[in-house]
Amino acid sequence: MSQQQQEEQQRQRVEQQLRQNWRQLRYRLLDQFGQVSTADLDAATGIQDLVARIADRTHHSERYVENRLRELVGVGAQGGIGIGNERIGIDQGQNQPFGAR
Repeated sequence: MSQQQQEEQQRQRVEQQLRQNWRQLRYRLLDQFGQVSTADLDAATGIQDLVARIADRTHHSERYVENRLRELVGVGAQGGIGIGNERIGIDQGQNQPFGAR
């Protein structure tokens, strides 16, 4: 399996964990990133959007936010979740907000 495929799987696992445990995890995100509102979190449509919203509100780097998200969901302690410039969704193209459940 290539590095790119591994990174894609890791991104999907992070997003899947966030979506499956959103109610619990969003409170942890609010605790960790006090400048972020529930509306900011619930409106995020994917990993890239979530990281960008948190980084914008907190003035942390996207890398820092990525690392905190990985730690929070317990996915892939090594390497980044490689958000880059693409939108990530479990069902590519669906991109429903995390708070849409």
